[in-house]
Amino acid sequence: MAVLKAKSFWIVSFIALLIIIVSFLPKPIDMDLDKIGNGRPSVVFVYDPSLAISNQQAAEMNNAKDIIGDKVTFLVLKVGNPRTTDFKEYYQARPPELLFFNSGGELVGRRTALVSAQELIDNLSAK
Repeated sequence: MAVLKAKSFWIVSFIALLIIIVSFLPKPIDMDLDKIGNGRPSVVFVYDPSLAISNQQAAEMNNAKDIIGDKVTFLVLKVGNPRTTDFKEYYQARPPELLFFNSGGELVGRRTALVSAQELIDNLSAK
């Protein structure tokens, strides 16, 4: 009986730890570039998984999204994805850049990461 209680304790502890770890992972950011020009400003981050700054920038984008909600479309262009090659070449986008688009889908600015959540919001307000 004691062995069964100890085993269930470890199972419950493992599940709780897993839930805690998952809650701290950054939320995924949409990768559908067709959403640019949907009537809302958009930010596209050129994400390269081999760059440590990419994860930091993704976290800052999530923070900005939490602050301003759905007023802006936050998107990610993952380097190496063959479906985004034309977009990347057309805009000459390179990691770790952020591309800013107005509500009509026109490129209005670009910055190199790391851009804080507040700076992102300020850039979007100025455009």
